[in-house]
Amino acid sequence: MINRHATVNHGTAPPRQAVGQVVNILPEGFFIVRHQQRGWQCRLAASCLLTPEPGDVVLIAGDEAQLWLLAVLTRADNGRPFALSVPGDLRIAPCGELTLTGESRLQLNGPAVNINADRSECHIGRMQYHGQDLSAWVDTVCIVGKRLESVWQTLVQISHRLLRKVTHTEHARVGQLDYQATDYARIHGQNVIITSDAITKLDSEQIHMG
Repeated sequence: MINRHATVNHGTAPPRQAVGQVVNILPEGFFIVRHQQRGWQCRLAASCLLTPEPGDVVLIAGDEAQLWLLAVLTRADNGRPFALSVPGDLRIAPCGELTLTGESRLQLNGPAVNINADRSECHIGRMQYHGQDLSAWVDTVCIVGKRLESVWQTLVQISHRLLRKVTHTEHARVGQLDYQATDYARIHGQNVIITSDAITKLDSEQIHMG
């Protein structure tokens, strides 16, 4: 028998404080809790962050006007994930350090994520990033590693100065190669070999050989 308004309509006053079992979940934050063979409609208290599930043993309290579900005492199935839910925004602001630790996995889901900090350190053994756009505005970037592989359909690089130093061997395999210098171009080596299968052309106002 379900008492939806938790009043004395059936000759039984609602309990001031009792332990019951969740038997049904209603819309708008109401739960049906069975206590002493009766079902009582209870509103979830703001302090009960753990979402009750059917079969959970809970603590209820209130008066003749309203019953509240205060806390989840034991869960019917400990294998289900624990869910913390609030009707509005949630802010956690400790005076000291805040640590989030997941034994197997830590997951953040949301349409937007904002992180603000004066200093940050990130230590990740292996990382994979999947996204559509990546934009970064920084003053200085320093990357030190053993190997870098990059595959792009189009790569555009614009800079005022570019210095590249290769201590061993550099190979470039391209379909077409076009170098143009506005002022000065120089190629120097102990041995320089220029070969072509069809045409080799030198075009200038003056050509000095030797």
